[in-house]
Amino acid sequence: MSYTFTIPYKKIVIPSRGDFPAQVKYSPIAPTVLENKNHKLDFSFDSIVDSGADYCVFPSQLGELIGLDVELGRKLPTYGVGGLEILYFHDIKVILIIQGKPWEFKCLAGFSRKMNHKGVGLLGRRGFFNLFSKIEFLENQRELTLTAEGENPFHLRHGGPLF
Repeated sequence: MSYTFTIPYKKIVIPSRGDFPAQVKYSPIAPTVLENKNHKLDFSFDSIVDSGADYCVFPSQLGELIGLDVELGRKLPTYGVGGLEILYFHDIKVILIIQGKPWEFKCLAGFSRKMNHKGVGLLGRRGFFNLFSKIEFLENQRELTLTAEGENPFHLRHGGPLF
């Protein structure tokens, strides 16, 4: 049995910076809720499905809201466009709202202090992309299609409130 999910792209407005004017771009974005043991966010936030991200990474302040002492996590120095960043990894549950239904999976996720000002998460290759057997970025249709194999590749939460 296989499951296919479609994540629509959302419009992102990037303000003007330096000599570059404001831009509009579209990216696949999924509403996200994080959970750690008995602590769950009581709101969702946007996560960008990012094929350039090695890991799933979230703002550290969201990790603190679910009861993590973020800096006690496993440390990984990384280098990106913004320079050196230390990510702190913790095992958590990630809940994505896809096509109106909550899907949850366990994830070793990184938490970043530098991402606090952005307020969005990144769903990367390890932790998210590896859950799927087929991934299609349909740029012209502005949607992402994900296919997962198995009886129930994730735990689908039937009924009950999300928050």
